[in-house]
Amino acid sequence: MDYIVASTAVTDEIRFSDGKTVEKVAGGAGIYALCGMKLWSDSVLLATGVGADYREIYGEWYETNGISMEGLLVKDEKTPHTVIQYFEDGERTETPLYGPDHYKKIEITPEDLKPYFSASKGIYIFKNDSPDFWEKILEMKKESSAVVMWEIANDATCLEKKKHVREIASRLDILSINMTEARALLGLEKKEDIIQEFQSWNLRLVFLRQGARGAVMITPKEAVEVPSCQGVKVMDPTGGGNSSSGAVLCGYCQGHSPAECGRMGSISAAMCISQYGVPKRIQKEEQEEALRLLKSMEDQTC
Repeated sequence: MDYIVASTAVTDEIRFSDGKTVEKVAGGAGIYALCGMKLWSDSVLLATGVGADYREIYGEWYETNGISMEGLLVKDEKTPHTVIQYFEDGERTETPLYGPDHYKKIEITPEDLKPYFSASKGIYIFKNDSPDFWEKILEMKKESSAVVMWEIANDATCLEKKKHVREIASRLDILSINMTEARALLGLEKKEDIIQEFQSWNLRLVFLRQGARGAVMITPKEAVEVPSCQGVKVMDPTGGGNSSSGAVLCGYCQGHSPAECGRMGSISAAMCISQYGVPKRIQKEEQEEALRLLKSMEDQTC
Protein backbone atom coordinates (compact mmCIF):
# COMPACT_ATOMS: atom_id res chain seq x y z
CA MET A 1 0.00 0.00 0.00
CA ASP A 2 1.16 3.53 -0.73
CA TYR A 3 -0.18 5.22 2.39
CA ILE A 4 -0.16 3.81 5.91
CA VAL A 5 -2.00 5.12 8.96
CA ALA A 6 -0.46 4.20 12.30
CA SER A 7 -3.01 5.11 14.93
CA THR A 8 -6.15 3.95 16.67
CA ALA A 9 -9.40 2.41 15.46
CA VAL A 10 -11.97 2.42 18.24
CA THR A 11 -15.65 2.81 18.99
CA ASP A 12 -16.57 6.38 19.86
CA GLU A 13 -19.48 7.43 22.03
CA ILE A 14 -19.85 11.14 21.36
CA ARG A 15 -21.60 13.38 23.88
CA PHE A 16 -22.28 16.95 22.78
CA SER A 17 -22.60 19.99 25.04
CA ASP A 18 -26.33 20.24 24.27
CA GLY A 19 -26.91 16.81 25.80
CA LYS A 20 -27.18 14.88 22.55
CA THR A 21 -25.34 11.55 22.44
CA VAL A 22 -24.29 9.56 19.38
CA GLU A 23 -23.48 6.01 20.41
CA LYS A 24 -21.25 3.41 18.82
CA VAL A 25 -19.72 4.98 15.76
CA ALA A 26 -16.36 4.03 14.27
CA GLY A 27 -13.76 6.40 15.66
CA GLY A 28 -10.15 6.96 16.61
CA ALA A 29 -7.55 9.22 15.05
CA GLY A 30 -6.51 6.40 12.73
CA ILE A 31 -9.80 5.78 11.00
CA TYR A 32 -10.36 9.51 10.44
CA ALA A 33 -6.88 9.92 8.94
CA LEU A 34 -7.66 6.89 6.77
CA CYS A 35 -10.85 8.59 5.54
CA GLY A 36 -8.93 11.74 4.73
CA MET A 37 -6.44 9.76 2.65
CA LYS A 38 -9.07 7.61 0.92
CA LEU A 39 -10.58 10.68 -0.70
CA TRP A 40 -7.29 11.05 -2.65
CA SER A 41 -6.01 7.48 -3.04
CA ASP A 42 -7.31 3.92 -3.05
CA SER A 43 -3.96 2.57 -1.86
CA VAL A 44 -4.50 3.16 1.86
CA LEU A 45 -4.17 0.94 4.91
CA LEU A 46 -4.82 1.35 8.63
CA ALA A 47 -2.20 -0.42 10.76
CA THR A 48 -3.24 -0.73 14.39
CA GLY A 49 -4.45 -3.06 17.10
CA VAL A 50 -8.14 -3.88 17.47
CA GLY A 51 -10.38 -6.20 19.44
CA ALA A 52 -11.60 -9.55 18.13
CA ASP A 53 -15.03 -7.94 17.78
CA TYR A 54 -13.88 -5.18 15.41
CA ARG A 55 -14.43 -7.00 12.11
CA GLU A 56 -17.98 -7.97 13.05
CA ILE A 57 -18.86 -4.40 14.05
CA TYR A 58 -17.12 -2.44 11.28
CA GLY A 59 -16.12 -4.92 8.57
CA GLU A 60 -19.01 -3.93 6.32
CA TRP A 61 -17.79 -0.31 6.21
CA TYR A 62 -14.32 -1.40 5.05
CA GLU A 63 -15.80 -3.73 2.43
CA THR A 64 -18.22 -1.08 1.13
CA ASN A 65 -15.37 1.37 0.60
CA GLY A 66 -12.85 -1.11 -0.78
CA ILE A 67 -10.42 -0.72 2.12
CA SER A 68 -8.27 -3.65 3.23
CA MET A 69 -8.36 -4.76 6.88
CA GLU A 70 -5.08 -6.68 6.67
CA GLY A 71 -3.25 -4.08 8.78
CA LEU A 72 -5.56 -4.60 11.77
CA LEU A 73 -4.03 -6.81 14.45
CA VAL A 74 -6.24 -8.49 17.05
CA LYS A 75 -4.71 -7.70 20.45
CA ASP A 76 -7.68 -8.21 22.79
CA GLU A 77 -11.22 -9.53 22.84
CA LYS A 78 -12.73 -6.04 22.93
CA THR A 79 -12.11 -3.02 20.73
CA PRO A 80 -11.48 0.14 22.79
CA HIS A 81 -14.56 2.26 23.50
CA THR A 82 -13.91 5.97 23.99
CA VAL A 83 -16.37 8.43 25.52
CA ILE A 84 -15.86 11.87 23.95
CA GLN A 85 -17.43 14.73 25.90
CA TYR A 86 -17.68 18.11 24.17
CA PHE A 87 -18.11 21.35 26.13
CA GLU A 88 -19.65 24.68 25.18
CA ASP A 89 -16.23 26.28 24.61
CA GLY A 90 -15.40 23.65 21.98
CA GLU A 91 -12.93 21.76 24.16
CA ARG A 92 -13.40 18.05 24.83
CA THR A 93 -12.29 15.17 27.01
CA GLU A 94 -11.71 11.58 25.90
CA THR A 95 -12.16 8.73 28.38
CA PRO A 96 -11.37 5.09 27.51
CA LEU A 97 -14.30 3.04 28.81
CA TYR A 98 -12.15 -0.04 29.49
CA GLY A 99 -9.36 1.96 31.09
CA PRO A 100 -6.00 3.34 29.92
CA ASP A 101 -4.16 0.01 30.24
CA HIS A 102 -6.54 -1.68 27.80
CA TYR A 103 -6.18 1.23 25.38
CA LYS A 104 -2.39 1.06 25.57
CA LYS A 105 -2.43 -2.70 24.99
CA ILE A 106 -4.22 -2.16 21.68
CA GLU A 107 -1.85 0.52 20.35
CA ILE A 108 0.43 -0.11 17.39
CA THR A 109 4.12 -0.75 18.13
CA PRO A 110 7.23 0.07 16.11
CA GLU A 111 7.71 -3.65 15.50
CA ASP A 112 4.22 -3.81 13.97
CA LEU A 113 5.11 -0.96 11.62
CA LYS A 114 8.52 -2.18 10.46
CA PRO A 115 7.32 -3.92 7.25
CA TYR A 116 5.66 -0.75 5.98
CA PHE A 117 8.80 1.38 6.03
CA SER A 118 10.27 -0.54 3.10
CA ALA A 119 7.26 -0.43 0.79
CA SER A 120 5.07 2.62 1.40
CA LYS A 121 5.25 6.19 0.09
CA GLY A 122 3.86 7.86 3.19
CA ILE A 123 3.25 6.94 6.83
CA TYR A 124 1.00 8.92 9.17
CA ILE A 125 1.71 8.49 12.89
CA PHE A 126 -0.45 9.91 15.68
CA LYS A 127 1.59 9.73 18.86
CA ASN A 128 3.01 11.61 21.83
CA ASP A 129 6.78 11.96 22.32
CA SER A 130 7.36 8.51 23.85
CA PRO A 131 11.17 8.01 23.73
CA ASP A 132 10.94 4.22 23.40
CA PHE A 133 8.55 4.47 20.46
CA TRP A 134 10.40 7.15 18.55
CA GLU A 135 13.88 5.73 19.06
CA LYS A 136 12.83 2.63 17.13
CA ILE A 137 10.81 4.50 14.51
CA LEU A 138 13.65 6.91 13.77
CA GLU A 139 16.03 4.00 13.24
CA MET A 140 13.62 2.55 10.68
CA LYS A 141 13.28 5.96 9.04
CA LYS A 142 17.02 6.08 8.35
CA GLU A 143 16.74 3.19 5.90
CA SER A 144 13.41 4.21 4.37
CA SER A 145 12.32 6.58 1.62
CA ALA A 146 8.81 6.86 3.07
CA VAL A 147 7.60 10.34 4.01
CA VAL A 148 6.60 10.34 7.68
CA MET A 149 4.01 12.73 9.10
CA TRP A 150 3.77 13.10 12.87
CA GLU A 151 0.43 14.34 14.15
CA ILE A 152 1.45 15.14 17.67
CA ALA A 153 -0.80 14.02 20.53
CA ASN A 154 -1.99 16.65 22.99
CA ASP A 155 -0.10 15.22 25.97
CA ALA A 156 3.22 16.01 24.26
CA THR A 157 2.41 19.68 23.70
CA CYS A 158 3.81 21.52 26.70
CA LEU A 159 6.77 23.87 26.92
CA GLU A 160 8.81 21.36 28.94
CA LYS A 161 8.72 18.95 25.99
CA LYS A 162 9.62 21.50 23.30
CA LYS A 163 13.26 20.44 22.97
CA HIS A 164 12.43 16.74 22.71
CA VAL A 165 9.59 17.34 20.25
CA ARG A 166 11.88 19.42 18.05
CA GLU A 167 14.54 16.70 18.11
CA ILE A 168 12.03 14.10 16.93
CA ALA A 169 10.39 16.34 14.35
CA SER A 170 13.74 17.33 12.86
CA ARG A 171 14.28 13.71 11.79
CA LEU A 172 10.84 13.37 10.21
CA ASP A 173 9.18 15.13 7.27
CA ILE A 174 5.88 16.73 8.29
CA LEU A 175 4.56 17.90 11.66
CA SER A 176 0.81 18.32 12.12
CA ILE A 177 -0.30 20.37 15.12
CA ASN A 178 -3.25 22.61 15.97
CA MET A 179 -2.96 26.21 17.13
CA THR A 180 -3.90 25.51 20.76
CA GLU A 181 -1.25 22.80 20.95
CA ALA A 182 1.33 25.00 19.24
CA ARG A 183 0.81 27.78 21.78
CA ALA A 184 1.25 25.33 24.65
CA LEU A 185 4.31 23.66 23.10
CA LEU A 186 6.15 26.84 22.15
CA GLY A 187 5.04 29.13 24.96
CA LEU A 188 3.96 31.73 22.39
CA GLU A 189 0.62 33.43 21.76
CA LYS A 190 0.85 35.41 18.52
CA LYS A 191 0.42 33.49 15.29
CA GLU A 192 3.25 35.33 13.57
CA ASP A 193 5.64 34.36 16.39
CA ILE A 194 4.54 30.73 16.20
CA ILE A 195 5.09 30.68 12.43
CA GLN A 196 8.53 32.23 12.79
CA GLU A 197 9.51 29.71 15.46
CA PHE A 198 8.41 26.75 13.36
CA GLN A 199 10.28 28.14 10.36
CA SER A 200 13.44 28.10 12.45
CA TRP A 201 12.98 24.35 12.92
CA ASN A 202 13.73 23.84 9.19
CA LEU A 203 11.17 21.08 8.71
CA ARG A 204 9.98 20.22 5.22
CA LEU A 205 6.44 21.16 6.23
CA VAL A 206 4.48 22.12 9.33
CA PHE A 207 0.71 21.76 9.00
CA LEU A 208 -0.57 24.28 11.54
CA ARG A 209 -4.30 23.64 11.91
CA GLN A 210 -6.73 26.38 12.89
CA GLY A 211 -10.08 24.59 12.85
CA ALA A 212 -12.78 26.65 11.13
CA ARG A 213 -10.15 29.26 10.24
CA GLY A 214 -8.28 26.82 8.02
CA ALA A 215 -4.56 26.16 8.31
CA VAL A 216 -1.10 27.61 7.77
CA MET A 217 1.31 25.61 5.63
CA ILE A 218 4.77 26.44 6.98
CA THR A 219 8.08 25.76 5.26
CA PRO A 220 11.44 27.34 6.12
CA LYS A 221 10.92 29.93 3.37
CA GLU A 222 7.18 30.60 3.33
CA ALA A 223 3.93 30.44 5.27
CA VAL A 224 0.74 30.04 3.24
CA GLU A 225 -2.73 30.56 4.71
CA VAL A 226 -5.31 28.06 3.47
CA PRO A 227 -8.98 28.58 4.36
CA SER A 228 -11.41 25.91 5.43
CA CYS A 229 -14.23 25.02 3.05
CA GLN A 230 -17.11 27.46 3.29
CA GLY A 231 -20.78 26.55 3.58
CA VAL A 232 -20.16 23.29 5.43
CA LYS A 233 -22.74 22.37 8.06
CA VAL A 234 -20.74 20.96 10.96
CA MET A 235 -22.57 17.98 12.42
CA ASP A 236 -19.66 16.47 14.37
CA PRO A 237 -16.19 18.08 14.57
CA THR A 238 -14.54 14.83 15.65
CA GLY A 239 -11.75 13.81 13.28
CA GLY A 240 -11.45 17.04 11.33
CA GLY A 241 -7.78 17.43 12.21
CA ASN A 242 -6.94 13.78 11.62
CA SER A 243 -8.66 13.61 8.24
CA SER A 244 -7.06 16.82 7.02
CA SER A 245 -3.65 15.55 8.15
CA GLY A 246 -4.07 12.32 6.21
CA ALA A 247 -4.99 14.30 3.10
CA VAL A 248 -2.00 16.63 3.46
CA LEU A 249 0.35 13.64 3.63
CA CYS A 250 -1.18 12.24 0.42
CA GLY A 251 -0.85 15.59 -1.30
CA TYR A 252 2.76 15.99 -0.26
CA CYS A 253 3.70 12.53 -1.52
CA GLN A 254 1.87 13.19 -4.80
CA GLY A 255 3.97 16.30 -5.43
CA HIS A 256 1.41 19.01 -4.70
CA SER A 257 2.45 22.45 -3.46
CA PRO A 258 1.95 23.30 0.24
CA ALA A 259 -1.11 25.39 -0.67
CA GLU A 260 -2.61 22.52 -2.68
CA CYS A 261 -1.90 20.10 0.16
CA GLY A 262 -3.71 22.43 2.54
CA ARG A 263 -6.71 22.62 0.23
CA MET A 264 -6.84 18.84 0.04
CA GLY A 265 -6.84 18.83 3.84
CA SER A 266 -9.73 21.30 3.95
CA ILE A 267 -11.78 19.17 1.56
CA SER A 268 -11.18 15.97 3.55
CA ALA A 269 -12.03 17.70 6.83
CA ALA A 270 -15.25 19.08 5.34
CA MET A 271 -16.25 15.56 4.34
CA CYS A 272 -15.63 14.15 7.81
CA ILE A 273 -17.35 16.83 9.88
CA SER A 274 -20.51 16.85 7.76
CA GLN A 275 -22.02 13.82 9.52
CA TYR A 276 -21.77 11.90 12.78
CA GLY A 277 -18.80 9.56 12.83
CA VAL A 278 -16.95 8.54 9.67
CA PRO A 279 -18.48 9.04 6.20
CA LYS A 280 -20.53 6.05 5.09
CA ARG A 281 -19.19 6.20 1.53
CA ILE A 282 -15.79 7.21 0.17
CA GLN A 283 -15.91 5.79 -3.31
CA LYS A 284 -15.24 6.92 -6.88
CA GLU A 285 -18.07 9.46 -6.87
CA GLU A 286 -16.76 11.15 -3.72
CA GLN A 287 -13.19 11.10 -5.03
CA GLU A 288 -14.23 12.73 -8.30
CA GLU A 289 -16.12 15.42 -6.40
CA ALA A 290 -13.04 16.09 -4.27
CA LEU A 291 -10.91 16.55 -7.40
CA ARG A 292 -13.53 18.88 -8.86
CA LEU A 293 -13.47 20.97 -5.69
CA LEU A 294 -9.69 21.08 -5.66
CA LYS A 295 -9.56 22.30 -9.25
CA SER A 296 -12.20 24.96 -8.62
CA MET A 297 -10.61 26.42 -5.50
CA GLU A 298 -9.70 29.81 -6.88
CA ASP A 299 -8.54 32.40 -4.38
CA GLN A 300 -8.19 29.55 -1.86
CA THR A 301 -11.93 29.11 -1.41
CA CYS A 302 -14.15 26.15 -2.05
